[in-house]
Amino acid sequence: MRLRRRREAEAPAGEGPIETGRPGTTTMTGAERAPVGQAPAARPREGAATEGPARAEPAPVRRRGIGWRTRDAAGATAGAIGSGVIALARLVMLVATLIAVLIVLAIVLRDVDANASNTIVKGIHDGANFFAGAFTGLITFSGHPKRAITVDWGIAVLAYLLVGAIVSRLIAGVGRGGLRFERRHRAIPTH
Repeated sequence: MRLRRRREAEAPAGEGPIETGRPGTTTMTGAERAPVGQAPAARPREGAATEGPARAEPAPVRRRGIGWRTRDAAGATAGAIGSGVIALARLVMLVATLIAVLIVLAIVLRDVDANASNTIVKGIHDGANFFAGAFTGLITFSGHPKRAITVDWGIAVLAYLLVGAIVSRLIAGVGRGGLRFERRHRAIPTH
């Protein structure tokens, strides 16, 4: 690529195509390139007689109709909604993860015999009990209440992570569908 640019820069403005070194391939000089939005000028075939200077005919510009604009708008809207739905899926998984972390922290504080009258410890235990209270008493160990809470709330952690992952994946699937719709229905740029 650099060699081609150097050859183009060294070529005089009126000189024709530059040989690239590969058989049957040439590079156009800067003077032969068409301006943006126009088709490149047709090169005369080798051995063909040319009369007068070759002029590049500009390609006809085709305007897009209202159908393209509607299609663009629908695709853009579906893409924006799809992106928002994917963000919602990430938020659902984040909330499930934060709940699981809260429960794990409560398990650790209970297992290390943290001071239950401390405001922070009490708040963490109350929050974990709010989310994992339904799992309390699921499994019982005779004479080991700490072990029972650890196992019960550990099951709650797994349940929150599993349900959060499933719901998040379902929501993200809807969002990815919106993004696919956008890719299929957005108009392809003409330039």
